[in-house]
Amino acid sequence: MAFICQESEVTYVPQDIPRNSTELIFFLTKIRIIPKGAFSGFGEVEKIEISQNDDLETIESDVFSHLPKLYEIRIEKANNLVYIDRNAFQKLPSLRYLLISNTAIRFLPVVNQVYALQKVVLDIQDNINIRKIERNSFLGLSSDRVDIRLNKNGIREIENHAFNGTILSELNLSDNYNLEKLPNEVFKGAHGPGYLDISETKISQLPSIGLEHINKLVAKSTYNLKKLPPLDKFHALIEANLTYPSHCCAFENRTKQNSVMHPICNKSAISEESDEFSFELDENDYYHALCREEFKVACFPEPDAFNPCEDIMGHIILRVLIWFINILAIMGNLTVFIILVSSQYKLTVPRFLMCNLAFADLCTDQRNMNTIQSI
Repeated sequence: MAFICQESEVTYVPQDIPRNSTELIFFLTKIRIIPKGAFSGFGEVEKIEISQNDDLETIESDVFSHLPKLYEIRIEKANNLVYIDRNAFQKLPSLRYLLISNTAIRFLPVVNQVYALQKVVLDIQDNINIRKIERNSFLGLSSDRVDIRLNKNGIREIENHAFNGTILSELNLSDNYNLEKLPNEVFKGAHGPGYLDISETKISQLPSIGLEHINKLVAKSTYNLKKLPPLDKFHALIEANLTYPSHCCAFENRTKQNSVMHPICNKSAISEESDEFSFELDENDYYHALCREEFKVACFPEPDAFNPCEDIMGHIILRVLIWFINILAIMGNLTVFIILVSSQYKLTVPRFLMCNLAFADLCTDQRNMNTIQSI
């Protein structure tokens, strides 16, 4: 049975909610505070959704605690929500999906007392005031695999050991535009990630530890990532979607022999440890790639005629010649521009056009110089 509270005049959590409700939905209310233990005793509840509650500011402790059947929590479009108590999420063994989106919270919600018994998708996105991911932030979230989606936040810093204690199936850090660094030990203590997305960030290098489990790497529009770690760090990589075609040259005609199967492929071994972990192989799951005997690394964007693998500027004579030509072009266009601008004669239409042409050529020559220097 679903309990739906959709009244703009509601300013507090109702006290007459049926205890046998399986879904609790609060939509477009004026509730400012969800008090301590607001949902205590709802032993049958499976889903709680709090959506488009612009007046919501605080979620106190034990709100989502000791609810044995609760598998989905959604908190979204609460633009004034600034505080979630560190003890708000506790002992949720059936939890599979937790969404916190479009809020004003400044710190990552504490989830290390959830203790879920199956795979959990933690979806925390569009919270632009979250700046930092601290160490051990996800320890205790689940005894099974976790997908952690932290895209479109304001993350600037991630500490070492941030994902310690997790079986990290997926990590999405895309669209954190001010994130510049992944520490070298950020994945230490974690198994994974199998899927890593750092698109639209300022990350300039990948850590050297923890890359061996990555099946798919996505780094689109990550312009500061000019260099990848040695390929032998990517033991399980089967697909890479990167920014520069030149990165794919290293993967060209690269076929890997999966000589040592991952333990997840041995279903008999999994069954023996079913009390501790529970895995299900799925055709669409990136861990499935670890069970192939042989695979080819697919990389995008592929090199082409305009972005070849060969170094077209590799010869020293060609480099010197292009530098010389560009310097002459800059000096010539700069001279024409200065003469036309400082001339005492009337600025006629042909002079104006020549001045514009000289300035445009000057900008182009400067861009070419920057390109050659980066090469």
